[in-house]
Amino acid sequence: MEQFFKSWWFILSPLAGALSTLAFAPFDLSWLLLLTLAVAFYCWHLLPAKQAAISGWLFGMGLQCSGVSWIYYSLHVHGSAPAVFAILLIFLLCAYLSLYTGLAAWVVNRFLPDDARLRMLLFYPASWLLFEWLQGYVMTGFAWMQLGYSQIDSPLAGFAPLIGNHALSVLLGFSAGALVLLVLDNNLRRRTILLVSVLALWGVGALLKNTRWTEPSGEAIRVSIIQGNIAQKDKWKASMRQPTKKLYRDLSLQQKDVDLIVWPETAIPDYLGRVRLYLREIGLHLKQQDIDLLFGIFHRNAQGRLLNSVVSMDEGRVSGIYDKRHLVPLGEYIPLRFLIEFFNRFVKIPMSDIISGEDDQPLITAAGVPIGVSICFEEAFSRDVLKDLPQAAVLLNVSNDAWFEDSIEPHQHHAIARMRALETGRYMIRSTNTGITSFIDPQGRVVKQLPQFEVGVLKAEVQPMQGATPYVRWGDWLGVALSLLVLVVFAVKKVRKS
Repeated sequence: MEQFFKSWWFILSPLAGALSTLAFAPFDLSWLLLLTLAVAFYCWHLLPAKQAAISGWLFGMGLQCSGVSWIYYSLHVHGSAPAVFAILLIFLLCAYLSLYTGLAAWVVNRFLPDDARLRMLLFYPASWLLFEWLQGYVMTGFAWMQLGYSQIDSPLAGFAPLIGNHALSVLLGFSAGALVLLVLDNNLRRRTILLVSVLALWGVGALLKNTRWTEPSGEAIRVSIIQGNIAQKDKWKASMRQPTKKLYRDLSLQQKDVDLIVWPETAIPDYLGRVRLYLREIGLHLKQQDIDLLFGIFHRNAQGRLLNSVVSMDEGRVSGIYDKRHLVPLGEYIPLRFLIEFFNRFVKIPMSDIISGEDDQPLITAAGVPIGVSICFEEAFSRDVLKDLPQAAVLLNVSNDAWFEDSIEPHQHHAIARMRALETGRYMIRSTNTGITSFIDPQGRVVKQLPQFEVGVLKAEVQPMQGATPYVRWGDWLGVALSLLVLVVFAVKKVRKS
């Protein structure tokens, strides 16, 4: 078997990476990652540092190219980029993201002891966490296809409120590494200890899924989410402006016996300053029934720059605005300003050069409840969501995944929202244009969900929560610090022995 892996690692690595996407939503074969990671770890262990880095990069390419291929829809279908240009951009993005996987393998093989048991159970899992975490920070970060998201329905999800999504990668890596050793090690005692350790880890995770880390605060609020289902190809057409406004107005005015109505990201294809009369009409009607409104829309700041925002209305007036802090590279802003003219020659994405909101913003309050708001891409970054906690009693994410049509992206995005609810012990209200619109409970379970690509209204009671999970208190820093400590300590030991 060793010779087979040594001879075919350059094929096995990208194949294992591509198959790993099946562990994520909507396929949800979470167990598959144990096999694909085991293949990757074993390949890395057999190879010298440089080849291990290439193997890691190839694994990353398989994972990223299969996992984020949906970007093609936003660039080509809705951004009018030539197909070749869109594919090239996606390839370059994936090639960059895969560098982190390559570095995770290279660091271990280059600087740490050549011990199979330590590599499989400690070094590769810890290195993976560190570089996955870095991928979410460098150049504002791209925090998609993180391994933990695949485990939202597995026993390991029980650890998420303690250590967060990133650290689930370590537990997955440990389990995958143990699988390799179970196959290779002929010592019955060591194999038994390994098997019992893995079963205990997963058993504890299953027990933790029943733990409640937060508690109710006050009365539940009744919420209606409006899913307008406006196709992205039509959204910004002038002819659709009035029909879209009428749709949201009519559906909202039909709501009875609710405390809060929520519209999705940029629900109205206009600017806040130009629709104040329209909003005032709706607000005055809702005021009579003591209903608050939260909606997504663009607005201009005092300098005339555009922001992607969520606005709250109560008693018929605007009472709060949250401005999106974490923008989408190449979708909402151009990372390198000198590339704007070049990029815009090929891609025509509306509102692709807006500005980000202030890092420190007051919480929006609606229906008497402080709400932690994230807009679309932001909820993929746990650090952005944690900024509003533990003060926020409820989480809200508004999105518009119509950019990606009927691809796997909305399902991946929905799994990310579920992970944020689980990590924080809060209900998540998720309002989207075309789906997936849902209510998610503090255990990450879907309470109610609308079908995709249908106009509809989703109603549920949402319980505000108080308190903080361990993860809310210490974030990713515990997992990052421990992983870094492990790698540094053993690297120093290796240097001293040499």
